[in-house]
Amino acid sequence: MDFETVFSDVLPIPLDEGPNPISPIAYPAEYSQAMDYFRACARANEKSQRVLDLTAAIIELNPAHYTVWKVRQECLIALNADMRQELEYATEVGLEHHKNYQVWHHREVVVTQIGYDEAVIKKELGYIHAQFKIDSKNYHAWSYRQWLVKYFNYWSEELKEVDGLIELDCRNNSAWNHRYYYFTNRPEGFSDDDLKSEITFSLAHVRKTPNNESPWNYLRGISKKASPASGIVDSLVNDVKNLIQENEFIVHGASFLLDIVESRIAQEADESKKSVDSQYAKKLCNDLMKYDIIRLKFWTYRLSLLS
Repeated sequence: MDFETVFSDVLPIPLDEGPNPISPIAYPAEYSQAMDYFRACARANEKSQRVLDLTAAIIELNPAHYTVWKVRQECLIALNADMRQELEYATEVGLEHHKNYQVWHHREVVVTQIGYDEAVIKKELGYIHAQFKIDSKNYHAWSYRQWLVKYFNYWSEELKEVDGLIELDCRNNSAWNHRYYYFTNRPEGFSDDDLKSEITFSLAHVRKTPNNESPWNYLRGISKKASPASGIVDSLVNDVKNLIQENEFIVHGASFLLDIVESRIAQEADESKKSVDSQYAKKLCNDLMKYDIIRLKFWTYRLSLLS
């Protein structure tokens, strides 16, 4: 971009770091010139095609410049620009800079301007899926997906997506987390039937990889959604006890049981039942002290709380 020609009527504003800057940054000449004109346009509050083009030139040099992205958004809205075309631009930048927060936020702003359009939503989900092929644990991609499906109340693709990602990598905490997000944020809520089905799903993965912490953490989260009267947690406790007996020992399983039993002790009114649970919790602590040596002091502390 020929800045001097395009902005011939604009007096550039150079960066002012004071008379004695401690550690001035050696910006490339092209970037410094672009930013000088950007400051002048921003001060004049100019929202025009040439400023929009200027933001693209700066983003190419520094795609993490939040203020430039903000001004770009303001220009797009002021010019009543084609937001679908802007998504294509964001895709070009995003495929080169997968973990750039600014470009992910820009997509959110642009999609919000478009409004509900199923074709756009599906295309966005496809873009996110492509990003998962590059990095299935990309925090920005997951955050954007959560915003997208909740904002537009579009949940139909979610279980299929996480099923596939968990099948590819059962230790993908991001996929397990999104599974929890799906059940706890969709309008239908989390029914007892859903809970039973998800417990079965999680235990199936536990049986494949007993020492995989991901399904255990998921079980921790969903078990808190069960009502005490349903008996779901009691049934889960028995299943986990059997799993631990079938294997030599499962640290994550024992830790999970300890949390549930301690919670039950705190709520139990029957002293005899409380005593039985207390003894079992102490046994779990002693076993964890034996098998989980690296956290010996932690389990010793947990045992002291039961005494």
